[in-house]
Amino acid sequence: MRRTILLLFSLVAVVALVASACGDEDAADTDVGDQADDAVGDDSGEEPDGDTSLDGAWILVDSMVDGAPLALLDDYPVTMNIDNAELGGRAACNSYGGDLTIDGSLFSVGPVFQTEMGCEPAPMALEFEFLSALQRIDTWTRADDTAELTGDGVKLSFEIVPPPPTAELIETRWVLDTIIEGEAASSTINGADAAELVLTADGELTGSTGCRTFAGEYIETGGTITVTNLSMDGECPAEFVSQDNAVVSVLEGEVTIAIDGPRLTLTAAGGEALRYTAS
Repeated sequence: MRRTILLLFSLVAVVALVASACGDEDAADTDVGDQADDAVGDDSGEEPDGDTSLDGAWILVDSMVDGAPLALLDDYPVTMNIDNAELGGRAACNSYGGDLTIDGSLFSVGPVFQTEMGCEPAPMALEFEFLSALQRIDTWTRADDTAELTGDGVKLSFEIVPPPPTAELIETRWVLDTIIEGEAASSTINGADAAELVLTADGELTGSTGCRTFAGEYIETGGTITVTNLSMDGECPAEFVSQDNAVVSVLEGEVTIAIDGPRLTLTAAGGEALRYTAS
């Protein structure tokens, strides 16, 4: 009788041990499954931000149109600039632009406008072929710094153009290209002297309005410069008077500095501004 009781007790212990082992195995399986789910993460279907937009500046590096490549020219690059729904660039010879619709992988260009500058026959032919091909594009893909636009019988391959480095305020030759007065922006005109500006490390300021040269001193303080002792030299013909007045008006006194890549904007307290490009 005593032997029977001991056998029963041993059998119960073995059954309990097996059950415990099975339970541990199930728990381990559950943990592995949870870890696998965690590794997959949130399956949102979204690609990295860098591959989901064509915004930026691009240059055409390869092409195939109806079985033949476009004859690209080193001296007349074909570029494409995209900013949201705006498309522009240079089509070998002339600048072009238009509205753009991007919906998922779909790519559609609306009517394209272009300047009417004349060039040699080769870039003019390239321009016509590129703009014609662009109208046939209906799909886009991007991988890192390359993009392909495709359509019926058309493939245009682009590489992104790195943004230009930010220019230094000091010891850079800045060339004036735009004058802003209120809501109006106008291009500059140049005479014998380019409308330029140079600020030296020792606090001197020199330049030209396009017709008169100037010199003075400046003090830089936290995003502003204050010009002092500004002196002008020379005379301006009638067609330069408005530009000359605008430059002098902004430079006299304290102006706000804004540098964006190679562009410098000087804004006076009244909102008038001068926009320069690093040369």
